[in-house]
Amino acid sequence: MAAADRLSSRAVDHAPLGPPIVVNRPGRAMRLPVRIVVFNAKTGRHLDRIIACLKRPPLGEASVILFCEVDWQMRRTRERRVAAELAGALGMSFAYIPEFGQTRSHDIGSVASMGNAILCAAPFERVDAIVIPRPRIRGRLSRMHRRGADLLGTHCGLVAHARFAGQRLALGVLHLHSRCSPAERERQMAAYLEDFPRDCPAVFGGDLNTTTMELTSAPLVLETAARMLLSPQRFRSPQMHEPLFERIAEHGFTTHEANVPRKSTFTFLRAIPPPLRPKLDWIAMRGVRPVAGSARILPARYSFFGPRVSDHDFVMVDIDF
Repeated sequence: MAAADRLSSRAVDHAPLGPPIVVNRPGRAMRLPVRIVVFNAKTGRHLDRIIACLKRPPLGEASVILFCEVDWQMRRTRERRVAAELAGALGMSFAYIPEFGQTRSHDIGSVASMGNAILCAAPFERVDAIVIPRPRIRGRLSRMHRRGADLLGTHCGLVAHARFAGQRLALGVLHLHSRCSPAERERQMAAYLEDFPRDCPAVFGGDLNTTTMELTSAPLVLETAARMLLSPQRFRSPQMHEPLFERIAEHGFTTHEANVPRKSTFTFLRAIPPPLRPKLDWIAMRGVRPVAGSARILPARYSFFGPRVSDHDFVMVDIDF
């Protein structure tokens, strides 16, 4: 395992846990279009079932998989290195960036973590981490809901470069805060895109947590629940309420045609009707074109009656140059 080229030098209030971990494997035969998948693995607790889903068509033809919330030696996932096991099972290269972690009591100096990862069917030419500022949150969240406040590390995204059919493509993944205001998610997105490479075609994606609301107190959570009942379309078409989409467009990216419009990607409980579920996971692209009709959202379960492997769905699109 090798460390990547660099961490961004952005000044932040919390120190990153370290540079990315990168493992390159020989590339397999590349042909266009390139299939991109985004998935929040919810720690990877159901790792074996996630792998089973990713080996079946159409996910089995993915060239790039952008993961959020993957554990690395965390006790809750039996100390498995989730990104490494996913890549090994699928025969892909991987890059993993730890975001938040804790010292392992039985291994002094070692840190267990949760972070983001990129899996790729082509070897990486370069991998960099981009440090993202923690959001400014009004009031005091409960211990349960202060995302990362009591952990080591800080928010980090990844950018990697790989070649497909001779074309260089920048690949990115990030995970924005779930409970802060839309304005603070916009600030996180702006920081990520400020350091994103501008000299080649690019695709990035992840769990952008586009809830359109701030969820930092019980009254705000209740207000959100009421709005979901009264204006459910807001949560499946959040663009007008999340200024981060303006920053995406400002940097030349588009989410049009790369995502299924007005369809949710998050299922807290299967008993919640689909029209009330929000759309949180996205793919953005620049300098490439989506294959018409290839954008899909696939339920995160192996079979219709089977248990879910995550509360997020698989988001997929094919791209061409």
